[in-house]
Amino acid sequence: MWYYASHGQQQGPFDDATLDQLIASGTVTSDTMVWKDGMAEWTPLKRARSQRSTGVPPEDATSSTCSMCGKNAGADNLIDLLGHRVCADCKPLAVQSLREGAKPVGSQTAWRDGANVVTYDKNSLPPRCCKCNQAVSGQPLSRKLYWHPAAYYLLIFVHLFIYVIVAICVRKRASVDVYLCGEHIRRRKRFAIGGWAGAILGIALFIAGISNNVSWWTWSGVALFGLSIIGGLWGSSLVRAVRIKDNTVWLKGAGPQFLASLPPWA
Repeated sequence: MWYYASHGQQQGPFDDATLDQLIASGTVTSDTMVWKDGMAEWTPLKRARSQRSTGVPPEDATSSTCSMCGKNAGADNLIDLLGHRVCADCKPLAVQSLREGAKPVGSQTAWRDGANVVTYDKNSLPPRCCKCNQAVSGQPLSRKLYWHPAAYYLLIFVHLFIYVIVAICVRKRASVDVYLCGEHIRRRKRFAIGGWAGAILGIALFIAGISNNVSWWTWSGVALFGLSIIGGLWGSSLVRAVRIKDNTVWLKGAGPQFLASLPPWA
């Protein structure tokens, strides 16, 4: 049975299930001093529960990795929930999973939020193609992502240079590893090559139109250049950030099959 200290007063006794409820409600935190039979002294919860009353450690007590998101949060920043050591960011989802009778899955790295994928900064999506959900055994592609609230786009109407400076200052950054199958890697390369080729041809057509005073060549070159750039970027893109909050990233661009394979974001 467990006891915990609150404002200098001893509270308890509580069994493991009750203690988990107190943790879920925020009454007991990772730094709360606790004690149980067999302990030599009062100890912070984050250390006391590294080994359960059974005497069998649920996981490596010295591990600094969250069992849900895989982040290296530091051993002192993890809390034990029914044998799963999780960080503060994953605690709400872990508690919900436990309430529903499920285990916090340690290999889970991504979730579904509508048409978006939710993951963590410096994380890797599941080793499946993010477009068609085919299993992938190769190396992931590392993406550096940037995002800022949409309201800052209004600064473009003031001055483009002002918008660029402000956007650089306020944007949030994240990096995510993404997997692609062989077919989608080839498709991405084709779009990239086609975009560059069309852009170069558009420039050549523009110059030829100016040199020969043929206006339709000139305007055709401008149109071809613009369409090639847009098409190349669209076809070769992997995912883009539509929101970054703290260390959590929302991604747009994943295929419906991949999204359907992910659990819902809580």
